[in-house]
Amino acid sequence: MASPFLTPVMTLPEYLKGNDIDDNARPLVEMFAKSSDVMEVLPFEGISGPVYTGFRQAALPASMGFRAVNAASTSGAGNVTPFQEATYLIDHDIPVDRAIVDRGGPRRRAWEEQMGMARLGELWVTKFLKGDNTVTSTEFSGLQKRSAQYGRSFDNSLGTSGGAALSLAQLDWAVQNCRNPTHIISPWSLRYRWIQAARTTALTGYVIQTWDDVGKPKLSYAGKPLLFGYEKDLHAPILPFTEVAPAGGPAQTSSLYPVNFSEGGVRGIQIKPMEIRDVGLLQDSITYNTHISWDVGLVVEHLFAFTRLSGVQNLPIVA
Repeated sequence: MASPFLTPVMTLPEYLKGNDIDDNARPLVEMFAKSSDVMEVLPFEGISGPVYTGFRQAALPASMGFRAVNAASTSGAGNVTPFQEATYLIDHDIPVDRAIVDRGGPRRRAWEEQMGMARLGELWVTKFLKGDNTVTSTEFSGLQKRSAQYGRSFDNSLGTSGGAALSLAQLDWAVQNCRNPTHIISPWSLRYRWIQAARTTALTGYVIQTWDDVGKPKLSYAGKPLLFGYEKDLHAPILPFTEVAPAGGPAQTSSLYPVNFSEGGVRGIQIKPMEIRDVGLLQDSITYNTHISWDVGLVVEHLFAFTRLSGVQNLPIVA
C-alpha cells in the first residue's frame, strides 16, 4: 500500500482511526500498535527525508533586564544547539509455504503474520530502551544509551554496590528532573511489586491501582501511568534485572524511565507509515510472502524529556 506522510504528530492508535491505511494492512498495524503499552502511547511524526534536524536550548540571554527612562536598551541573544536524528530501515519478509495455506487456509497464514508483527513490536521496544548505534550502526540509540550521553541518569541505590530496592523518594527525584513527564516505564518484573505497594498501608496513596472498562488493572504513580512493555507471553520481559548498578557489584539491577511522550519530548520519526505488502505467491510457486517495511527513528527533542533511575533491585518497594 502507498501511505501518505503521518503528520501531524500522532500515536499509532490515533493514526488507525483515519482512512489513510489499506484495509488489509490495518489489522496487522493495529496488532503492532497494541503489542506493547509503550507503542500505544509513543507518538510518531512523518518527515520528508532520512534526517531530522532540530534545535535545543543551550543558554538563555544573560544581559536582559529592566531599564530606566531614557536609558539604553539591553541587548543579547541566547544560544541554541542544532542536532540531527536519522531514520533506520526495517525490512522483513514473512514467508509461508503454500502447502501450509492449502491445509490450514488463510487463517493459518494470518497466524504467521501476527507472529511477525509481535516480533516487530518486541524488537522496536527493545531498541527504544537498549539500542546502541555505536555498537550496531543500523539501529538507533535507545534511552539507556542517551541517558549517559545527556547526563540524565540518577542512582536509586545512592552508591550502594549491587543496587537497592526501588525508593519512591528517589523516583520522585527522577520524575522531578523530567520535563512534563507523561508516563513511567518500569521493569515488567516489578509489576507485582507495584501491586504489593498499592495494598501496603505505609505506601497507600502513592501507588494507585484502577481498572479500565474491561476490567484490566491500570497502575499509576504520582499521577503518571506505569508502562510494563507487554502482557505475559513469549516476549522477553522489558528491562530485565541484568544491569550493573552505578556503584558496581553483580549484574542484578534494572532501571525505570520517567518519560515525556509528546511532540516536544520523546517521539518516533518515520519517512512514511509502516508499509505491509501482500506480495502473494512467489515465482517459486510454493511460497506466499508478506513484506514489512518501515524507515523509522527516535527523537529526544528536549534534553530533559526523560530521566533514567538505575540501580534498582527486584525487592519490595520502599518509601
